[in-house]
Amino acid sequence: MKTLLATLSLCLLAAANVSAKDLGMSPVFKHYVGKWKAAGELKGENNVLDIKEEWSGAAEGDNSFVVKGTRTINGDTQPFQWTITYNEGADSYEAILSGAEGSQTIRFEGHVSEVNLTFELKAITGSGQSGITITEAFASDAKDVMESSVTFTGDSGLTTLQGVIKHQKEKQP
Repeated sequence: MKTLLATLSLCLLAAANVSAKDLGMSPVFKHYVGKWKAAGELKGENNVLDIKEEWSGAAEGDNSFVVKGTRTINGDTQPFQWTITYNEGADSYEAILSGAEGSQTIRFEGHVSEVNLTFELKAITGSGQSGITITEAFASDAKDVMESSVTFTGDSGLTTLQGVIKHQKEKQP
């Protein structure tokens, strides 16, 4: 009986430790750790946005992953930060994108495929069907190139802006 209780106690301790996800060790986010550079274009009707980014990713605590950097859109550079947390009850992720000093906050709901190593994010940005969808996938077996497919939709649900941003992990000396 003592052995059974000891085994149950160990199982409960193991389950308690698993409930708080260490996002820095997740099959997807562990590849986000480090410094990255990115470039791409988002195109819409009579509109082209040239995007360049420099960012770094790191786990913060047991249940949070942070991406911090700068984004240049058509020559205008601004800081940004993504704070990604895991919601165990919903088995989903929440990603908060904020601009300079926490301004321009957008909340995304996210889902990770540990099989395909993808991260899909969706945000509702206004009334109707307007929103932003981002799907991130690694483009190489080395996990040092990632592509973010970005789609903006308007209130009618029609695509207003879309494109791909390619991220390249910087080599460590």
